[in-house]
Amino acid sequence: MPSESTSCASCGAARAASAAGLGRRQFLASASVLSLGALATAACGDGVISGPPVMPPFPSTPFTFDPRPVAALQQVGGRAVVSSGLASPILVERLSTTQYRALSLVCPHMGSIVDVRSAGFVCPNHGARFALDGEWAGGQETASLAPVAVRNNADGTLTIGGVPTPPALALSSTSAVFVTSITGGTMAPQVIAVSNEGGGVVHGLQVSLAYAPNQRSGWLNVALDQASTPAMLTLTAARGTVPGGAYSATVTVSAPNVSSGAQTVAVTMLVQDPSSPASLLLSASALSFTVAQGFTPAAQTVQCNNSGGGAVLGITASVNYAAGSRGWLSTSLSTTTAPATLTLRPDITGLAVGVHRATVIVAATGLNNRTITVTLTVNPPGLLVTIAAWPALANVGGVAGSVGNVGGGPVAVVRTSANSFAAFSMVCPHAGTTINVVNGASFRCPNHGALFDRDGNNLPEGSQITDNLTRYTVVYTPSATTLVVTL
Repeated sequence: MPSESTSCASCGAARAASAAGLGRRQFLASASVLSLGALATAACGDGVISGPPVMPPFPSTPFTFDPRPVAALQQVGGRAVVSSGLASPILVERLSTTQYRALSLVCPHMGSIVDVRSAGFVCPNHGARFALDGEWAGGQETASLAPVAVRNNADGTLTIGGVPTPPALALSSTSAVFVTSITGGTMAPQVIAVSNEGGGVVHGLQVSLAYAPNQRSGWLNVALDQASTPAMLTLTAARGTVPGGAYSATVTVSAPNVSSGAQTVAVTMLVQDPSSPASLLLSASALSFTVAQGFTPAAQTVQCNNSGGGAVLGITASVNYAAGSRGWLSTSLSTTTAPATLTLRPDITGLAVGVHRATVIVAATGLNNRTITVTLTVNPPGLLVTIAAWPALANVGGVAGSVGNVGGGPVAVVRTSANSFAAFSMVCPHAGTTINVVNGASFRCPNHGALFDRDGNNLPEGSQITDNLTRYTVVYTPSATTLVVTL
């Protein structure tokens, strides 16, 4: 006969599964089919005003989960409960056709398994309430439900487990070229996918448009199909009465608190004049790459076009390196006649930390050469933080929480002067709860009230005395746009 605590844990899991749209029998069958282990033991809250003797373990070890056999996850908004091994149960919610959210069902107050309700979650012991996204919404004061990392796999399965990284905006392309002539017709729209390559969810997407100075404007329209990822950015160009020539604009896609910062698309409209001579035109004259050691930077492309009449033939690309480094940049052309796509791919193997520079020379038969200035910044291994992505870091004394993960836990960054930063673990040394940023100036543990100043020191006026926050190493070059946090 099972013990009372084991039976209680099963009861709580089944209750959560039922509220998520799965009956107890269906949930256990799904877990069996998906090779998931039994749910973690935890105390039920039926009249019990205490949590389990030991806080159920956070699902830190990733496991594979197939959502396709689970009926509740076949529609947007569907939710189901899953678990692996002895880790605590997880609520998985489908947010869109391609995006999922996962939350630990352990109440941060004392470790009870929360009930899943249609409008959110409720702890059966002390009444803490949580919104659909896991944010604490009232009742017993505590932290929000812990988010769990979710990654989509190419085979349709999900990898679930561990602390999620912050949201990170990504675009399927960073350049777009429209080509027409002074006698040409309508140009087809171009669509760029906007995605989240980090954790959590990207909300509040915005798009802005800026034309190059001293050039014609009004020839480009931009539109996002929705304000959260995944989204589609549609670019539509119309020549109107614009004369022959090359015209440039920059489209910026942004969202609040994304670790990558805003992303830009360089847009060119090329209006060819068949009566003018052939001329080689590049979509960019400068490129920059930033990467931490141990990672591979993504390739970037430059479009090679003919801005005049006739033909651009025999396109080639070569690389000249600045003193101190060689051989780190490879180039490839899709074709040797315009229009062509030039792909530049850095390889940081063996490169020292620092800034490396090169010039790419693009030539064509009988035409003037064009150049591309390339800058590669190699940072030490660790968490790369884009300063502009966190508005609080614009000012001395500003505190940004949960900017990423180091050592398996969330990190806070503090701007200590115009040219220096500090970083701390956001795990309370007392009982391991994630601390909150208070008024952008200090930290507080939501469970037992430990207080910490912006230097990570435990303050005596808090209701819990404990160790200071763990301090991390920050590598920052004055005037740089990024910093690196390491253990």
